[in-house]
Amino acid sequence: MWRRVPCAFLRVGMLIGGLTILLALLGPPLAIFFVTRSIAKRAPYVWVTQRPLVNYDVSAAPGTKLSYFGYKFEVPWIGDFKERGGQNGIVELKFDSGRTLLFIAPKNHAGLLSEIVDDPSLHMKNPQSVFGDLTTRSPYDQYAALLNTTPSSIHAFGPRAEAARNQLLLMFKSTTSAPMLRTGAFSFDLPETHGFQIGDPGKERRAQLEVFVKESGNWVEIICGTKNESVKLTQPEVNRILTSFHADEKDSSASARPSASATASTSHLLAAH
Repeated sequence: MWRRVPCAFLRVGMLIGGLTILLALLGPPLAIFFVTRSIAKRAPYVWVTQRPLVNYDVSAAPGTKLSYFGYKFEVPWIGDFKERGGQNGIVELKFDSGRTLLFIAPKNHAGLLSEIVDDPSLHMKNPQSVFGDLTTRSPYDQYAALLNTTPSSIHAFGPRAEAARNQLLLMFKSTTSAPMLRTGAFSFDLPETHGFQIGDPGKERRAQLEVFVKESGNWVEIICGTKNESVKLTQPEVNRILTSFHADEKDSSASARPSASATASTSHLLAAH
C-alpha cells in the first residue's frame, strides 16, 4: 500500500502536468479556430474581398457640382436638396428626388487601423506587437489589408503572431464594414484617386466609397443612395462621383456651392484611365 499510493499520486501528477502542457500548446490555436468560426457565422460578409471594378461607364445626366472641405465632385442629379451638417468634416445631402449623399472628410488621415489603435476605449497598449508595420503604411494599404482579410487567411495552427493579427483584423472587419459589403467590394484606380467601392448598386440602394487621393494620401468617405425602391442607384451614377472627384487645395471652406451642370465633364478621365 505504501508503494501504490505514491505511485498513484505520481501518475495523477504526470497526467495533470501533461494536460496542462497540452492545453498551453493547443489552447490558443483552438481558441483562434473557434472564434474565427464564430465571427464567420455571425457576419458571413467577412468572406468578401475586393475585386477590380470593370464598369467605368459614366452617367451623362444633368448634374450638380459640389464642394466641401477642400474637395470637389459632381453628382448626376439636379433639383433642390436639403443640407445638414457642414462642420467637423461631415455633411449630409437629401435631394427632393429621393437621392441621398453623406460626405465625410476625416481630420486624421493616418488610416483606419491607426485610428483604431489610437482609440483609448480599446486599451491597445502595444499595437505594434499585434499589427506589425501595418499602422505605418498608407491609409490605402491599411484599408486594403482589412478588406482582404477572410477566415481562410487565418491559420490557427500556424505562426501565432500572424494568426492573432489576422483574427483581430477579421474582428474589426466584421464590426466596421458597411452592410453593403455583402453584395461586393470593388477597387478602382483613376488618375488622381484610387480606393474601394463597398456595395453593388445593382443589388443595393446604397454604395460606400472610400476615396484616397494619390498625391496627398488623404482620404474621404462618400455614402450615396436612395431612400426608396422607386429611385434606383446605378454604377454609372457612382462613377460620375468617382471620376469627377478631386482635391482643391485653394478651397478648404466647409460650405457647399452647388451649380447645375447639364453635361458630364469627366469622360476625359476615363479616356486617360
